[in-house]
Order: sequence, then structure tokens, then C-alpha cells
Amino acid sequence: MKKIRVIARALARAGEEDRLRKALVAMLKPTRAERGCRLYELYESNNNRGLFYFYEEWDDQDALDRHTETPHYKQLAQSVRDLLEGAFEVNVLDSLG
Repeated sequence: MKKIRVIARALARAGEEDRLRKALVAMLKPTRAERGCRLYELYESNNNRGLFYFYEEWDDQDALDRHTETPHYKQLAQSVRDLLEGAFEVNVLDSLG
């Protein structure tokens, strides 16, 4: 089984930093309770407030796929559209060593 690592990036529109932060923080508890979630952490840039990163580790691709089908994931995808500057970027990572 190949562990999956993800970095997701979200940049708040000017003036929407607090609303986006609240929506992203709300993802922590339900996602951490999902089967197959090894690690799910949220960070905010120190030098660019409103720039958020999730660092995620999943047991396998199936676990990540199940995550994207959860009600809380789908609700977040809908609710943050107007809060973002640009797209919500999700990057699945390959280890280079």
C-alpha cells in the first residue's frame, strides 16, 4: 500500500481571510476522524496572512478518494468559492527520496 501525501493551497480574497480561516478550520475534526487519514494539518503563512496550506497523509489513494466524497469536503468546496483568490490548489506529491 502506497501512502499518499498532499499539499493543498488556498488564498483568501482581500477581506475574506477570517471567513476562509473559519471554513478551513472546520474541516480538521471531521477529516481527522476519517478512515485512512493519517495526518491532516492546516497552516497559515506567517508573512502572507490569508494564505493557507493543508498538509495531508492518507493510507492510500482509496482513502483520499473517499475523503473527496464526504459531505464536509463537498460542503467546503461549495462554500469557499467566493472567498478564494484563484483556485483551491490540491497537489498529490511523489517522494523523490
